[in-house]
Amino acid sequence: MKKLLLITSLIFGTASFAQDQEAKKEHKEKKVIVTQVIDGAKVYGNKWQEAEEKMSIEKAIAEQEMIIGEDMIFTGNIGKVCQGSGCWMMLENNGVTARVDFNHHSFFIPKDTQGTAEVYGKLKSKMMSEKMRKHLKDDGAGELAEKVYEIVATSVKIKS
Repeated sequence: MKKLLLITSLIFGTASFAQDQEAKKEHKEKKVIVTQVIDGAKVYGNKWQEAEEKMSIEKAIAEQEMIIGEDMIFTGNIGKVCQGSGCWMMLENNGVTARVDFNHHSFFIPKDTQGTAEVYGKLKSKMMSEKMRKHLKDDGAGELAEKVYEIVATSVKIKS
């Protein structure tokens, strides 16, 4: 009887361990999920929200003192995209660039994404450590200055 209980425990324990490992594997795969399609544009992250404010990243950075920390929509062209996992992109307009952080890895986009984007989130300026700049360079960002502009995005709408 003790052997039967031991064998049963091992079988259920092994099955439970296998399920846990599968769940961890799925989390690590960083799946790209389109949450909506609006007029042919794909939305990633949270459901798309319209905002009262919408402006190009160039204008937003020029007027940063008035809008830092405000939820709004930033527009521009997609420059570079993280080649590690698709967890960030660069939003550009007339040579002005901001890095878009997809809400601390809460969503991802395809690594080969191109086109124009609308980004719903908050703009901030920040000092970036040498270690972080190296990490981003290794993921395809190129050389970054110590002071950068970053949008923490809750959703991104991309038109290819």
